Amino acid sequence: MKRFILSVLLGCVCISYSKERSYYIVAQTTSKTEDYSWMERYYLIEGFNVYDLLMLKKGEFELSEKQIADITTEYNKIFPIMLGKARMVKDKEEELRSLVVKTNDSQKIRDMLIEVAKLKTELSALDINLFKSIQSILSKKQNEKLNNYLLKSSF
Repeated sequence: MKRFILSVLLGCVCISYSKERSYYIVAQTTSKTEDYSWMERYYLIEGFNVYDLLMLKKGEFELSEKQIADITTEYNKIFPIMLGKARMVKDKEEELRSLVVKTNDSQKIRDMLIEVAKLKTELSALDINLFKSIQSILSKKQNEKLNNYLLKSSF
């Protein structure tokens, strides 16, 4: 049982580190730009990060001022929740690592592992909800262009 849990933990860490290619830019009204790339390792699946792509390429996507405002509103509503959830996952993973090192209680370890997985699922669901909200704001042509970017991973 211990070997299984350790291999799952190591697998999660390896997968998480391999996905750190994307970045987040909070493009709100302030001039300060924050780097949220650390969050990427806490998703259950690779994040969509469409807000950054659209804001960086808004001319290419031919976004109207209303679309930009609507997309930013959705982002500002959902992203802070995502940020909090990512911090919770980070803290729980640290707690789990400590638990694995300090105890032989496989039930506690298993329970904590399940809790981390649930939090990662919630974070990924929020990311997907943000993606779907943004998709609903875009025109059919803009969605096709966005889908091409995402499927080709060219951004």
